Amino acid sequence: MNEREKNLVKIIGAILVMYLLWAGYGRYQSAVSQRTRLISQLTSRQKELSEKINMGAVADGTFGEYRARSLPSNVEAADSQYRKWLLALVHGREMDNVDVSKATSRTISGIYQKFDFGIKGSMDLPALIGMMHDFYAKDYLHRIRELSISPRKGGFTVSMKVDAIGLANAPNDLPERPEPSYRVDADAQAYIDAIMNRNLYEPPNQAPRYSGGRSIEAIVGRDSPTPLTFKDPEGHDVRFELAEEPPEFVRLDSRSGTLRVKSDVTQEFELLVRAIDSGYPQQTTEQTITVRVVDPPPPPVAPPAEPSFDDASQTVLTALLQVRGDWTAWMHVRTRDETLKLKIGDTFEIGTLKGTIFDVTPRYATLEIDGRRFELRPSGNLGVAAKRAELD
Repeated sequence: MNEREKNLVKIIGAILVMYLLWAGYGRYQSAVSQRTRLISQLTSRQKELSEKINMGAVADGTFGEYRARSLPSNVEAADSQYRKWLLALVHGREMDNVDVSKATSRTISGIYQKFDFGIKGSMDLPALIGMMHDFYAKDYLHRIRELSISPRKGGFTVSMKVDAIGLANAPNDLPERPEPSYRVDADAQAYIDAIMNRNLYEPPNQAPRYSGGRSIEAIVGRDSPTPLTFKDPEGHDVRFELAEEPPEFVRLDSRSGTLRVKSDVTQEFELLVRAIDSGYPQQTTEQTITVRVVDPPPPPVAPPAEPSFDDASQTVLTALLQVRGDWTAWMHVRTRDETLKLKIGDTFEIGTLKGTIFDVTPRYATLEIDGRRFELRPSGNLGVAAKRAELD
């Protein structure tokens, strides 16, 4: 076998090895992909089963709640128990001419019994709303299917059709559920007020808002008026009153809200003020205000009379002299015929100007008045230089 044939055999062998490696890698990749898909499918299946288990737990909890709220599975026991409760309900709200009809029942899909009850009678509107609150506050599996009311003298004629449910597997000795349903406000009066006082024609009325201070002052021995600042968001008229019996020296104007205090002694006390708007329903705001009766303030002190003539306008720098090594500024006040000899650091008060000598040189003196510094040269007028410095 020559060299050429040997090389050919080597090339064919290498190609064969490469093919075997490629085929083996392909099978490996296929196996990995198949295993990955299988893991993904199992994971998805596990998630579905977990969700079903969770849904089953929720359904079991819900069904347990329904069973606790159900009427007894026995038809006679359910009819007797629920009709007895209906009679107590309507009599508790003083319904007149009461008629609670006997229930009819039918089985639905073998799962529960559906009972139909009827109620007829007469009552006023607040009592009807209170009865509806009491109905839904009772945690039975029941509902008012139909409600019709028609006006009559002194109230309304009421007719109701009620559905109630008894589950097929509910025990016949279920205990009464005295606690009210969490679905209804426990305060029956708040429930009645929310409906009776509802305004169907505009947004809910808001109470007046107090925007004044927490305390006011009155002067002893004087009639001291103070307007109370209550503002109504809707712009309704506001009426004012004192919520508690006030001292005899306190008066409040019900229309303007002006509080008047006239006490002969200094003292401090609190007033509870009430503001009532004219909206529907009326809203009320109460505010406690501290009243301090104090002595009158001292009479105002008259400001000092301004000089009719300002000496500063007639003061001139006459000389800059060096005396014993210290430079001195000589300023002559013509109105007083007086010469002031001032060194560095000396203060002066001439007319309306009060300042300090900051520096003295052979050519000028530097003065400081109210934090402003300016130069005054010989023959310069003090008042004019100070005014120019003020303008600068």
